[in-house]
Amino acid sequence: MNQNTTEQPQWYAIYTKPKAEKKVNEQLQQYGYESYLPLNKELRQRSDRFVNIEAPLFRSYVFVRVNEKQYYEIPKLILGFVKYVTIGGEKIKIREQEIENIKKFLIQGSGTVEVSNEDFSINEIVEFKSGALKGIKGNLAEFRGKYKFAVRIESMGVNLLVEASRNSFKKIKSE
Repeated sequence: MNQNTTEQPQWYAIYTKPKAEKKVNEQLQQYGYESYLPLNKELRQRSDRFVNIEAPLFRSYVFVRVNEKQYYEIPKLILGFVKYVTIGGEKIKIREQEIENIKKFLIQGSGTVEVSNEDFSINEIVEFKSGALKGIKGNLAEFRGKYKFAVRIESMGVNLLVEASRNSFKKIKSE
């Protein structure tokens, strides 16, 4: 893999074969690519017990940060690669800030992060006052009867939702 290029690498989302996210991420890293597989801690029930697992936050998606040349190398190298996520045939670049927000949501540690395409009522625009999510702005929303903090990942068209206490936020403005 030749990394002698002046192009700035960008984040892209790779669509993988079902349940191949971890293998694709591992291969990307073995080839020296910067990749990110967001894993969410979940409690799953087995027939005889409950177990904690780390499951992909976005099913069949892995993020990779590459330049233009590397973008075209990956489909030939990686088993389990299906395609890059595009809209109308156009490449979708994932903003660095969106990747950082996903990482912060997952390390905040106060519960499971949900991904939703659903609409929800926005109650207030707020900002986290402390902790791993300090400084992140989003919406305090009522979702399925509970108050949750929501941040939009615009390039993917989804919301990340996490439960947090009301005193974790400071109000920026009302809607």
